[in-house]
Amino acid sequence: MGKSTQIRLDWSLVRRLIFGSPLSTEQLSHQRLPKILALPIFASDALSSTAYATQAILLNLLIAGPHVLHLTVPISIAIVVLLWIVVISYTQTVYAYPQGGGTYIVSRENLGIRWGLLAAAAILTDYVLTVAVSITAGVQQITSFFTNLAPYQTELAVAAIWFLTLANLRGARESGLLFAFPTYFFVITMLSMVAVGVLGPLFGYQPRSYPPPEQTAQTAVHALSLTVILRAFASGCAAMTGIEAVADGVIAFRAPESKNAAQTLIAMGVILSTIFLGISYIAQTNHIVYYGHGAHGEDASAESVISMAARAVFHDNPLLRGVVLFATAIILLLAANTAYADFPRLSSILARHGFMPRQLANLGDRLVFSNGIILLAVFVSILVVVFGGSVDRLIPLYAVGVFTAFTLSQAGMVRHWLQQKGPGWRWKMLVNGIGAVSTGIVLLVIIVEKGPQGAWLVVVVLPVLMWLFTQVNRHYQKVRARLTLIGYEPPPPPPHTVLVLVPDVHRGVVPALEYAREISKDHRAVHIEINPADTQRLKERWEQWGGDMPLVIIESPYRSLIGPLVEYVRQVRQDHPRHLITVVLPEFVVTKWWERALHNNSAFLIKLALGNVRDVVITNVRYYLD
Repeated sequence: MGKSTQIRLDWSLVRRLIFGSPLSTEQLSHQRLPKILALPIFASDALSSTAYATQAILLNLLIAGPHVLHLTVPISIAIVVLLWIVVISYTQTVYAYPQGGGTYIVSRENLGIRWGLLAAAAILTDYVLTVAVSITAGVQQITSFFTNLAPYQTELAVAAIWFLTLANLRGARESGLLFAFPTYFFVITMLSMVAVGVLGPLFGYQPRSYPPPEQTAQTAVHALSLTVILRAFASGCAAMTGIEAVADGVIAFRAPESKNAAQTLIAMGVILSTIFLGISYIAQTNHIVYYGHGAHGEDASAESVISMAARAVFHDNPLLRGVVLFATAIILLLAANTAYADFPRLSSILARHGFMPRQLANLGDRLVFSNGIILLAVFVSILVVVFGGSVDRLIPLYAVGVFTAFTLSQAGMVRHWLQQKGPGWRWKMLVNGIGAVSTGIVLLVIIVEKGPQGAWLVVVVLPVLMWLFTQVNRHYQKVRARLTLIGYEPPPPPPHTVLVLVPDVHRGVVPALEYAREISKDHRAVHIEINPADTQRLKERWEQWGGDMPLVIIESPYRSLIGPLVEYVRQVRQDHPRHLITVVLPEFVVTKWWERALHNNSAFLIKLALGNVRDVVITNVRYYLD
C-alpha cells in the first residue's frame, strides 16, 4: 500500500470518527424520525420558551406597578388560546401539505411567490435568531453559576454552536438520540414543579409565597393601559416561537408522515400550554415579581422567574431548585436544535425552487443537508460575535420573523380553503382567519413596541433577503435559457492550440509534453524567465528532451509568473481567435500532506488567473512521486 493511499485511509478514519460512516440513499427511510425522537428535535425550541415567556409578561406588566400582576394568568390564558389557534392551523397544514415546507409552501401556493419568499425570509431569519437567542440564554445560565466564565460568554456560545453543528452533521437520528433525554428531563422536571405548585394546596402542601409587593412611586412608571397589556401580551407570545417547526419538517417523520407530525404537534401544544400556564399561575399566586437587569432604573436582582418559582414551590430546597435550573439551562442550549433540523430543510426546498444556491439541496454523507447546517452555524456565529454574546441585545430582534410567518401561513390557509373547499372548510377557514388576524395584530404590536430596541433590523433584513432570493432565481433562469438545446446547432470543432508551461525539464514535465503532442499538432512549450541562469540550463536540457516542440521564452522583468503567462495566452487568443487553446500545467504530487507546503503550488493560482479568459482549457498532467 502506497503512502498516499495510507494518508487517504487515515483521513477517512478521522472523518468517520467525527461524522460517522456514510449512509446510502436506501437508508434514508431508516433515518426518518419516530414521534418519540421527533418531539425533542422539533419541540425543544417551543418548550424552552417557557423559561422566559412568563418572565416577559411580568416584566412588562411591572411598568404599571406590582398591583397589576394579577393579570399574568389572564394574559397567559389569552396567549394559550392564540397558541391553540396556531397549533390547530398547523395541524391542518401538515395534512394539506405532507411534503413539508410549512409556511413557505402554504404562502407560495396560495398567496403567490412574493409572499412565499417573504415567509421564507421570515422563517429563516427566525431560525437564525432561535439558535442565537437559545445558545446565548443557555450560556448566560451557565455563566451566572460559574461566574469566572462570564468574560468568555461569547467564546462559549460559539463553541456551543459548533458542538450542535457537529452533532447534527452526524445525522438526524443521532442528534435526536443525543437531545431526547435532556428534553424529556426538562419536561418531567417542569411538569413536576407545576404539579406540586398548582395541585399541592389541594393536598395540604403550601408553597412558600413571597410577600406581596408594595406599590411605590418607583414601581409604577406608567398607569395601566391597553398599551401596557398589549406589550405584555406581545412579549409573552415568545411562548409560541417554534410551533411552526413541525409543519416545516413533516418529511422527517416516519410514515404516515402527516399523522405522526400532527400528533407530535398536538403533544407539543399540550405540554407547552401546561408548563406555561403552570408557571404563570405559580408566579401570580406566590407574588413573584421580576424586575429584570436594572429595568426601569431599579437596581434589583435578576434572578429568573423559574428560579423564584422553584424557590417557592420547593421551599428553597437547593437540590430541587438546582435540578430545575440545570434542566432549564440544558433545554435552552438544546432549543437551537429545532432550527438545525428545519433551517437546512427549508433551505433545500428553496434551493430546489431556484431561490437559494443549489448546493443547499444536496444531502450529505449522513443523509442530512450538510451545507445548510454549516451555513446556519456560520450565520449564527457571526451574529453572536457581533452582538457580543448578549441575549439582552438579541431578544428584541426575536419574534418578528415567526409572527410574520404565522400570519402569512394562516392567511394562506384561508385562501386554500376558499379554493379547495372540502369537508368542514368553512370552520377551518374561520379558525385560520381568526389566527391570521390575531397573529397579525401581535406582529404589529411587536414591531411598534420592539422596533426602537432593534426589531427594525429584522424588518430591514426581510426585504433584503427577498431581493437576494430573486437575484439567485434570475441567475438560474438566465443560465437555463443559455443552456437550452432548443434551436441549438453545434458549431464545427475548432482548431486546437496547446501551450505547455515548462518551469524546468524533469520527469514531472515529460508526460505533459507527450500529452500535448497527442492532442494537437499545434503545440508549443512556454517558459517564463525569472532567472536567466535557469533559462540557460533549461535550453541545454530542452535540446535532449524537447524534441520538435517549439520553446517560447517570455521574459519577466518583475519576476512574475502569472502576469506574463496570462498576457501571452491572451496574445495567442488574439492571433488565433477561432482556436481553442489548452494550457497544460505539469504538476508533481508529493506523498505527504505537509510536503505540499514546501512547493510553490502555482497551478491553482494560474487556474484562477486564466479562468476568465474565453475559449481556454486548463489541464493538469500529474506525476506522482511514489
